[in-house]
Amino acid sequence: MQEVISLGTKIGITGKTIKLEMPFLFKNKREIVELAMELKAPLHLTWSCYCNEKKACGECDACLLRLKAFEEAGLKDPIEYVGS
Repeated sequence: MQEVISLGTKIGITGKTIKLEMPFLFKNKREIVELAMELKAPLHLTWSCYCNEKKACGECDACLLRLKAFEEAGLKDPIEYVGS
């Protein structure tokens, strides 16, 4: 992808660079949650649910992965889920 950006963008062919960063590529979801907490990221403003718009469903794959990550980190997910 880095080479595509360098060769396929106007800024890339002028010799300037756009550096592609992927800080979470080798982190699992638990590690991402832990880092987010350490950085005081506003996780209460983040959303993973595929199924609902007002409260997360807690049942779709995205919700289950998110809930598992918080559980493995020993933390409570700050967003509201249907039925809670």
